[in-house]
Amino acid sequence: MNSTEPNDNSEEEETSNFRLLRSCLGRVLFVLGFFLLLIFLLCSAVYIESLAIWNPISLPSRCKIVSSSVDIRSSKVCELGLLNYKAKNVLYPYEIKKFRCHYDYYWASVFKVEYVDHSGQSRLAFAEAPSEALPSDCRPNFIAAWLAKDRFKVNETYKCWYTLGISKIDIYEDGFFGCQAKDPSTVEMSIRYIIL
Repeated sequence: MNSTEPNDNSEEEETSNFRLLRSCLGRVLFVLGFFLLLIFLLCSAVYIESLAIWNPISLPSRCKIVSSSVDIRSSKVCELGLLNYKAKNVLYPYEIKKFRCHYDYYWASVFKVEYVDHSGQSRLAFAEAPSEALPSDCRPNFIAAWLAKDRFKVNETYKCWYTLGISKIDIYEDGFFGCQAKDPSTVEMSIRYIIL
């Protein structure tokens, strides 16, 4: 009988070790499956959100220039992340940097304009040329912004576009400075999704 007792103990130890291993493996697989599900849901949400049309509708109008000036503007550029993955300009995390964001500065022609909206009311708004930071190779300097300001004479009326609820007006066509900030291409967006 003494010879069977060690076999029973070793079988019980193997059974308890197997149960413990199976329990640990089950928990690890559950946690791993949970994280994979979260990643799948996040990727699905990002993809579905990118399909939606978020551009507001611009309405045409006639704008009278009330005043004009040249000013320096800034645009915040940050590392690629979940909140800015659709931005036109992002920093890629290829190297460790001390600061995640920086500001791009550019000269802009600033106009105070008066326009009539769709309801017939006269409103005041501001227009900038360019309205956003252009790529650094074609960003206007002070002289280019000054010359753009001189193209639009004070107290004259020009064709413009406004968006309901936004106090900024577009009074120039794209390509006014020879280039424009472009939305990321499909390949660029795919690279961003992979990095995220």
